[in-house]
Amino acid sequence: YGEDLIPARRSLFTGNTDADRRTRRQYWSLIADLVADRYFGAIGQWCATAGVASSGHSLWEEALMHHPTLEGNGLKALSRMDIPGLDVLTSAPEEVFCGFWMTAALPASAAVLTGRRRVMTEVSDFCEKMGGPGPALLPEMQATAAWQAAWGVTDFTLYYSLADRSADDYRNYCDYVGRLNALLKPAALDPDVLLYYPIHDLWEEYRPVAEPLKIESQTMRAQRIVGSFNRIGQALTRSQLPFCLIDHEFLAGAKTATACLRLKGHSFRTLVLPEGTELPPATQKVVDRFRKQGGRVLCDTPREPLNCAGLTDAICPDYRLTPGTEQVVLGRFVRAGRPVLLVLNAGRTPYAGNLATPHPGKWSRVDPATGAVEVVDAKATNGLTVSLGPRQAVIFVVSR
Repeated sequence: YGEDLIPARRSLFTGNTDADRRTRRQYWSLIADLVADRYFGAIGQWCATAGVASSGHSLWEEALMHHPTLEGNGLKALSRMDIPGLDVLTSAPEEVFCGFWMTAALPASAAVLTGRRRVMTEVSDFCEKMGGPGPALLPEMQATAAWQAAWGVTDFTLYYSLADRSADDYRNYCDYVGRLNALLKPAALDPDVLLYYPIHDLWEEYRPVAEPLKIESQTMRAQRIVGSFNRIGQALTRSQLPFCLIDHEFLAGAKTATACLRLKGHSFRTLVLPEGTELPPATQKVVDRFRKQGGRVLCDTPREPLNCAGLTDAICPDYRLTPGTEQVVLGRFVRAGRPVLLVLNAGRTPYAGNLATPHPGKWSRVDPATGAVEVVDAKATNGLTVSLGPRQAVIFVVSR
């Protein structure tokens, strides 16, 4: 920036004037660029010359307030990988509704925003073995694979101990993942909602602390932004509304069309902004144009906080479960022009209902656990019949 940092160095640790915030924003923005270019970018360049793909995962993916100090911009760092990845330390599938939606959203979004498809996971039952009920059972392992596949994961790196289960269980697990990938890996993720990743705002707010970093040590504005972002992401996931994260830089580069934003062949009809975010001018210009052309922009506010019901009503999704439930995960894909849906019951109780769809007619219903395929009808009135046992997933594909 052509400025001497030394006279302004105190602003990195304290102060809330415009000058303090500007110093912090410039500093962490620079860190984000350098980490992305000189670390992740350098690894990617070396891998390209060596003929291998760069991959991996970042630290504390699920803790948004850690991103400025660890990578500068977690989404930007992952976008420099050929196969961006995540680390899943539990095989309790319901954890996707807690912090692990964020763990998956970052690499999946990095892939979408850069026009890539492959996403890697490192998955285990570490938490269950270290402080819980013990090694995960096959249904939990399969359901954990299914929610990650719904987010776009294609490459599974496993840390399950060989001695913890039978050879038949491992064979059944690998068959399950193989069936998921046979249908989904050649398909493209098809979310139509964008959730703004507010790293630009957190650069201004982040203050280093001597003790372990916790959100309570940060400013009230930072706490509101992080709390809003986490709540919206969880609500979208619980409402079967697939979405993609986007930061200010990617958003500023998006193309606008009638009622949609276009990036790398993907179209998005809705942009959701967490509470307290302030878009930089170039980004605000794109958002204003998107709104003027009929795009939907939803803002979380203290007076009207966004929740599951409000988001569903405002977004009016193409695919909607009746009765509503907060224990089902939905993944949306397109393959050869045909919609493909992965529906997972991550809960411990059965679910029965109907899935509204704009595509009435014949669908194929595929069970990845057994390989069974049957043809079902999607009614114009109530859509597809959905009946799922605990931890069960099915894939629906529009028939030719």
